[in-house]
Amino acid sequence: MSELTPLAAAHRRAVAFIVLIGSVSLFADMTYEGARAITGPFLGSLGASALVVGFVAGFGELIGYMLRIVSGRLADRTGRYWGGVFLGYTINLFSVPLLAL
Repeated sequence: MSELTPLAAAHRRAVAFIVLIGSVSLFADMTYEGARAITGPFLGSLGASALVVGFVAGFGELIGYMLRIVSGRLADRTGRYWGGVFLGYTINLFSVPLLAL
């Protein structure tokens, strides 16, 4: 088998990286949506009213959107986009199993 040209090798690495990040994103989104889907029933089983469940869910969304604005501006200023990506996936990696505690 002939060796790949440097351009073909770089293309192959880029495609592999995109597939890897896409797979990580898929599983992270699955765990996030799964955890988010059980928040209401869990709070309800603790005796929370519909008002409290709605407030907690809405406040969580508000915090998420605010963090997106802050982290986006920070990434634009520093130019360290990949650090934020890896930090976010690392936080997800550890926080989702901690929901079981």
